[in-house]
Amino acid sequence: MTATVMILVFLVLMTLGTPIGFSMGLAAVVAIAAFESAPLILLPQLFYTSIDNFSLLAIPLFVFAGALMGLSGITEQLVALARSLVGHLRGGLAQANVLTNTFMSAISGSAAADVAAVGSIMIPAMTRAGYDKPFAVAVTSSAAMLAPIIPPSIIAVIYSSVTGVSVGKLFIAGVIPGIICAMAIMLLTWYYALRAGTPRDTKATFAQRGRAIVVAGPALLMPVLVLGGILGGIFTATEAGALACVYALIYCLFRMRTGASAFYEAVMESAITTGTALVVLAGAALFSWVLVRTGSSAAMMNMIMGVSNNPHVVMALVLGMLFFVGIVMEPIPALVLTGPLLVTAANAMNFDPLSFGIAVIMMLIVGSVTPPVGVLAMIACRIAKIPYSSTFRVIIPFTLVWLAVIALIAYVPSIANFLPSLLTE
Repeated sequence: MTATVMILVFLVLMTLGTPIGFSMGLAAVVAIAAFESAPLILLPQLFYTSIDNFSLLAIPLFVFAGALMGLSGITEQLVALARSLVGHLRGGLAQANVLTNTFMSAISGSAAADVAAVGSIMIPAMTRAGYDKPFAVAVTSSAAMLAPIIPPSIIAVIYSSVTGVSVGKLFIAGVIPGIICAMAIMLLTWYYALRAGTPRDTKATFAQRGRAIVVAGPALLMPVLVLGGILGGIFTATEAGALACVYALIYCLFRMRTGASAFYEAVMESAITTGTALVVLAGAALFSWVLVRTGSSAAMMNMIMGVSNNPHVVMALVLGMLFFVGIVMEPIPALVLTGPLLVTAANAMNFDPLSFGIAVIMMLIVGSVTPPVGVLAMIACRIAKIPYSSTFRVIIPFTLVWLAVIALIAYVPSIANFLPSLLTE
């Protein structure tokens, strides 16, 4: 009864337009006040302790580092580098779009920021070159989904805080799956470009590529330092975030194209992004706590286990459930909400924690391009000035490719575990 009332209150608040973090938190308060004997003073304590986690400090650090790098015109530099490397392939501009998003993912950690930054340059350029706008939107939004996988990943930090998996190892575990995803998207893009006969750039000379690498190289050095330090056991993910901020600040001082007002806006944007994420995290933690207290999470797990006790079948059922959750809910609240179930499933079935974690994150991200809450596709559609509904048919193949890679990562754990196995203990 408690869980049912809480869910109904949550749905009513969401319908009224209440922000999702407050909707979940208030729904939990109403349910506990009306039906449970737990003292209400426990709720603000839970709200605070859910975000009183040292590893979560990495969120503002990486968000701020990404915002600082954005002030220096880094997107244009990465686009130029990507075009010099892959622009001569069939559908070269679309291929450069994917590669640019891959580079940006290793710097920003935010899919929404990437699709806005890269899309504002690449979607108009692709349109002028003769690409269909829905195709440009599909490529851009699908490639932007790499940001939550390739480190530094904000949602990986939150997954670590919810499940207890090492955030440093989770960062490293996302590298190879992210590269595989990028290659899969580029392969599908090449296939479409081949069928459509889309244009390609003139092949860049070694001198042109060299100049592009020199210009963009310092920006790409930041993720190399971060990942190298974590992989070498020199510092933790949170300490890596501090290093990224220092590096980004120095880089910004030398490369920044705008004045102090833009710097202030970057600070404010980072603060708002971080605050929003933490409020959502705390509100979802209250909601999740009530589900655990009332036994709803255990009942759902028992229902899944009632279908089969085969780990492969349970993996498919859990990932399928996450797919539908991700369709109607943003990744962060969806992750915190399903956290207890994920931990229970992983422990009961002895799933590999890293490959399972990457598969979970990837599955929740799929909803960022699929209707009705395809936030990334919606942002790209606004840039392209086309209705979101016009992209559905084109996005489906990219979604299927993404799901195929998720299945590969989930059922072949060695792919995600290879680099973490090299970590210095």
